[in-house]
Amino acid sequence: MDLDRPVVLVSGGPDSVALLRVILALEGEPAVLHVDHGLRGEGSREDAEFVRELCEGLGVRCESRRLGLEEEPNLQERAREERYRLAEEVAGELAARTIALGHTADDVAETVLMNLARGAGLRGLSGIPPTRDRLVRPLIERTRPEILDYLESIGQAYRTDPTNLTGKYARNRVRLEVLPVLEELYPGAARNLARAAALAREDLEVLEALAAEVVERRGAEVVLPSKEISATPPALRRYAARRAYSTLLPDAPPLSSALVEAVLDLGSRSEGTKTLDLPGGVVASARAGEEISLYAAEAPTEREEELGIGETLFAEWRVFVREVSRCAPGDASRVEVACLDASRGPYRVRLAREGDIIRPLGLGGTKKVLRAMMDRKVPKDLRRRTPVVVGEGGEVAWIFLGELGEGFKVDEATQRVLRVEVTKTS
Repeated sequence: MDLDRPVVLVSGGPDSVALLRVILALEGEPAVLHVDHGLRGEGSREDAEFVRELCEGLGVRCESRRLGLEEEPNLQERAREERYRLAEEVAGELAARTIALGHTADDVAETVLMNLARGAGLRGLSGIPPTRDRLVRPLIERTRPEILDYLESIGQAYRTDPTNLTGKYARNRVRLEVLPVLEELYPGAARNLARAAALAREDLEVLEALAAEVVERRGAEVVLPSKEISATPPALRRYAARRAYSTLLPDAPPLSSALVEAVLDLGSRSEGTKTLDLPGGVVASARAGEEISLYAAEAPTEREEELGIGETLFAEWRVFVREVSRCAPGDASRVEVACLDASRGPYRVRLAREGDIIRPLGLGGTKKVLRAMMDRKVPKDLRRRTPVVVGEGGEVAWIFLGELGEGFKVDEATQRVLRVEVTKTS
């Protein structure tokens, strides 16, 4: 842990005060952030004054921020989010590489017990990580009695938040009622639970590394191939599904167990395309039993790009256009290449739309573009995300990787030929 110049969150309570003193004892140069949640009136003001005087006596820079939170069902979670947001803000202002928090082994034990009671899996039982991004928790292996003994040994005062001594919040009841009983039955219970959480984190890292081998990133999509998924044990499938989701939304909470099972259930469908909406605007799509794809849902776009000579980036595609004297015979058989009569341009590229019509080369009639894709077994969720090239009058000239329009073909009378080649960006 980098403790040279961290921002230290100090509430005035024993854990955070001990953390500050420890970092100073290790010759670090911390800056303190105190967050006043504005919930306890005079008590909050006294906490802020205590921290200010503590920092002044220790020669430490002190930043204070005040929040105007109100009582609500998820107050503790909201307060935590706001503290971390402010800590990131101050760390950015001071160019601090780390943010130090005063969590202890008792905090880990409380978290493990609460998650276990909720029916959490290995991730929930792994407790609070010692480090995450630039958050560091130097006291994570120390118990609360050790913290209090340390403060007594150096004669350091601290504040006590009376709300921590009430049974109003679930964590307080675990701390005040459950852990003491466990400590009586099994001395060292808090440290033992913290050690179990550390072992669970190690197992979790192995499982997530194995799950990562099953997940494929394809441009804007994250894919779980059905063959690989079906060959893995059920536990690994669940981790793979969560891994796919977190690859798209790394900062979002992990998928719930019910949603993970729903995603995997999609893959058991062997016919057609089935989709499922997930939190954060993510769509899971199972395509004919071949793969499960996760991608960010996008609002339909009417955007069009003109296709000039050179390279154009559109959606998840790279489009190369050049003028040639003739269309090489081999190009006609490549699905990623189209040779178009340049005189029918200028050409534009856009996404396929409901109602688009194409006159496929050699068919002798017209066909709806989305139907043409369906006949080629393009998955349903990809059809409206597939680009088409349109001519000057808006008629569809070419469907990417598909049909060429009869009116845009190259023949003996064509004087100028545009060769269009497309590739996925990744």
